[in-house]
Amino acid sequence: MVFKELGILNFGKFENKIIELDEGINLISGKNEGGKSTIVNFIDGIFYGFSRDSLARKVRDDIFEKSRPWNSNFYRGYVVLSEGKENFRISRDFNSDEISIVNTNHGEDLSKDERNYLYSRIPQPGALFFEISRKIYRSSFFISQRLSQVEDDAAEELKSKIDNFSVSQDENIDLTKVLDKMKDDLYDLGSKRRKTSEIGRIYAELEKITSEKLNYAKVRESYEKTADDYKASREKLRTLEDNLRGRKLFELEILKKKLKEIEEEKSKEDENFVFSDLEKAIEINRTTGIYLSKLDDLISQEGNSYEIDDDVEEDYKRFKDIKEEISILNENNFSKEIEIISGDIKNIEKNVLKYFLKVLFSAIVGVGIVFLSIYFKKYFLIIFSLLFFTYSYFRIVRFRENKDLLNRLRSKLIDFKKKSMDKTIKKRNFDKDFAELLEKYDARDVKALSEILEKKKELNLKNISKNEYNESWKEKKHLEIEKTKEKITNYEEELSKIFEKYSVKNIKELKNLFYDYKGSNDKGISEYKYRIEELEKENLRGEIYSQDSLELISKNIKETTMEISNLEGSLNAQEESMEKLRTLEEKSFELKDKLKELEYKRSLIELSIEKFEEFIKLKRRNTLPILKNNISKYLEKMTNFKYSEILIDDRFEIKVYDKFVGNYVDLHNLSLGTIDQIYLAFRLSISKIITDKKIPIVLDSHFDSYDDDRLKNTLDVLKDEEQVLIFSSSSREREILDKYNLAYKFIKL
Repeated sequence: MVFKELGILNFGKFENKIIELDEGINLISGKNEGGKSTIVNFIDGIFYGFSRDSLARKVRDDIFEKSRPWNSNFYRGYVVLSEGKENFRISRDFNSDEISIVNTNHGEDLSKDERNYLYSRIPQPGALFFEISRKIYRSSFFISQRLSQVEDDAAEELKSKIDNFSVSQDENIDLTKVLDKMKDDLYDLGSKRRKTSEIGRIYAELEKITSEKLNYAKVRESYEKTADDYKASREKLRTLEDNLRGRKLFELEILKKKLKEIEEEKSKEDENFVFSDLEKAIEINRTTGIYLSKLDDLISQEGNSYEIDDDVEEDYKRFKDIKEEISILNENNFSKEIEIISGDIKNIEKNVLKYFLKVLFSAIVGVGIVFLSIYFKKYFLIIFSLLFFTYSYFRIVRFRENKDLLNRLRSKLIDFKKKSMDKTIKKRNFDKDFAELLEKYDARDVKALSEILEKKKELNLKNISKNEYNESWKEKKHLEIEKTKEKITNYEEELSKIFEKYSVKNIKELKNLFYDYKGSNDKGISEYKYRIEELEKENLRGEIYSQDSLELISKNIKETTMEISNLEGSLNAQEESMEKLRTLEEKSFELKDKLKELEYKRSLIELSIEKFEEFIKLKRRNTLPILKNNISKYLEKMTNFKYSEILIDDRFEIKVYDKFVGNYVDLHNLSLGTIDQIYLAFRLSISKIITDKKIPIVLDSHFDSYDDDRLKNTLDVLKDEEQVLIFSSSSREREILDKYNLAYKFIKL
């Protein structure tokens, strides 16, 4: 697998940064704070989205916020990679967590592949292509840190990381600490004999509670007898309350029967007074008043003509057109383009001069070699001149390419300067137009002018609408007045008929006539209705009861209530002792339940410790031989066969075999540079154990403690990997690669 291109579109300090990569070693060099760590984080983010492994919710780490673009709201990028004969383009929008994965050979879209969501709700193409989680990736192929700066600390850290990986397959997860914590938990739980332990304390407390409960046996008997008496009195009270409701139901039936008799007598008298006539008369009187008011409005209204200002319409359109054209002009920032192109021209001019000097130098050297070979008659040396002439030829090609690009940029710069000048002239003409309008409407500025024109245009629209309305109203007004008069006449005739029926002159006399009649008959009915409503409010239920009177039932209820009150006082007096007894019983139950839980927890921890210890031993037995063998192979090459074997004993003491000494050397006696080499060999070994895929290896400032020999040997090992990305702020890596003619691609930030 090879990363072919990193497209850092909007990420951290970078914008539209394209980095092309090759197979083998890629050396990415830049000063401190030059953006190396940003690119390292970009690779991590593209494949894993800065997401922690969680399927429950979306969880990001701090790098997500630290890597936000400095000068853009966009937050995105892409990677082009090849795997075998297949090529893929992976792009990510970090803000929305949307990804696009396309096989560029035949167009297959893998964006929705469920493997992207194996470890996180945030899509992770790394799970699809690398087949490992982000945590494992950063612990194997992603080497972005060194060990401690002190030899002893570095040795202990390396031992810890190798031990962790041999058990958990992750150098940063120490399962032995988990085992120690389980043993501590088991000790804290303790047993019945050890009174200071958690289980021992519960046993002791249970014994104390059992002793205290014996003192409350007699109190319980007295309390239960009083409680039975209280229960019987409550039952008696409920029966009396049922009888009271039944008696009230009986009274309710009698009242309803009497009310019905009175209403039947009243209905015979109501035949001469039709209340619907009163309601109809009131409605007709109200409607007649409305139509009279409407008639007055129709007669009083006169059509007016409103003035329309035609100049406002023309000036408003002119103002809007000018603003729109200015907006279009402002969208094209030619000054920014001129500044960017000017910077590019300066850089390319430097490249043209550089390639010219290289051509000149290589040509002079080539001619010099030819001359010297002829002069000294060493003609075979002419072959070496071909190297310089070939190099000169390729530099000439690059010189021409840069020269052509320079000419195109200069032409483009002239074009943008002309467009910028045209834009300035147009804006000056628009300023003159604005000045005329400001003077015409006496406006302070463009904003005030816009408000004035908007108000005047709105006034024009209102006047146009009013004029149109007045025209239509003139036609309809006469017909509307006639219809209104006709309706008023009809309503007045209908109202007069009702007045004649009841021998009254106006609506007031009609109202008084009906109200006097109603008041004379409603007094008795109201009294019965009030008593019925009061009883119905109680929402009475149950059977009708008629034996005892309401007074007798109420008296018995009062006496029973007093009896219940006395029993409650007695119960309250005993309640304190019973509450203590209940508290003891509840606490005893809780302690027994907790004890059962702790005993189960103890047996579970004991079983877990046993199984966990077996698991750790098995994992070490299976993983360590493979890990030791791989580390030894890498270490032998990195140290130029000085250290050829790594030894890890049962106590996890680590030693390496020194061929020059002929004996094993303890890890604490090695230099920091050698320990760092062992760590790198360990990380490379991990990458071969966890997957068969050849995933690119990322090294971020890892070689600071290496001397030149160590660095040369290590680079010689890394050149055999399918792809390695080395990020460095020094020139040592490049100097050694050049010195020993090791193939690599150099990328300067």
